Amino acid sequence: MLGSVLFGGASANAALSSSMCDFAVFVGVRGTGAPAGSNLVHNGRVWTNGGLGDQVAPIRSALINVPDMPFYFLSLAYPATAALSPSIEDGRLKLIAELNYINQTCPYAPIILAGHSQGAQVISKVLTGAATSPLGAPFNLTPAAKANIRAVVLYGDPFYESGKLTNYPNRPKNGLLSTIPYTQKNSLATYNYLGWPAGSNSQQTVYKVREFCNIGDFFCQSNPGDSSYAIHNSYAQYANSVAGWITYELTDPI
Repeated sequence: MLGSVLFGGASANAALSSSMCDFAVFVGVRGTGAPAGSNLVHNGRVWTNGGLGDQVAPIRSALINVPDMPFYFLSLAYPATAALSPSIEDGRLKLIAELNYINQTCPYAPIILAGHSQGAQVISKVLTGAATSPLGAPFNLTPAAKANIRAVVLYGDPFYESGKLTNYPNRPKNGLLSTIPYTQKNSLATYNYLGWPAGSNSQQTVYKVREFCNIGDFFCQSNPGDSSYAIHNSYAQYANSVAGWITYELTDPI
């Protein structure tokens, strides 16, 4: 395990990976209206430049500074438009296909996911439910791809459900687009392992998903007072602590 991780400046050994199979793969999913990326790869599913959005991109910046951990960064090339249903469905299908492809191509590479707002909705849909391909056939994560997911960060998800084990920390209200009986998020807790949480001297269940929801967030706390989305768009502040957690997850043996 890592004794400490510093993010103040880049180490001489800090680097971006030029190969997807070098170490770990980070896939970011931007929120509604965030700018697209560039350099489409993998049959048009992901970009290798940009496309993370201003809430997820700071996590990338922090991880670049982690010594001797060459992350490979991708962003999901989905619409991220206000037409939520088709946009989320497009993202869901592409993300499932991409995660299965990453695992098939690099079976030993751990996968990191991070999404904001609609991007968090896309990730939630992939992790909690089955998708259907355009031809109508079942289309899901393979067991191997699911097992290789090592850390998931969700920011300001409109599907947020209070009281879930993966909430970090828990907030009292449900999200604007959450639905009764508020059980959609239950299966996020199945992404876990028996390990040593940071600061603990005993083994216990460690959850691979951390769902962040700011108090007063328009979408994840159904707060009309945040009509300017100032609170909803203030998750970049967690980038360094999130990067530290991701790094710990990659060094805590499963």
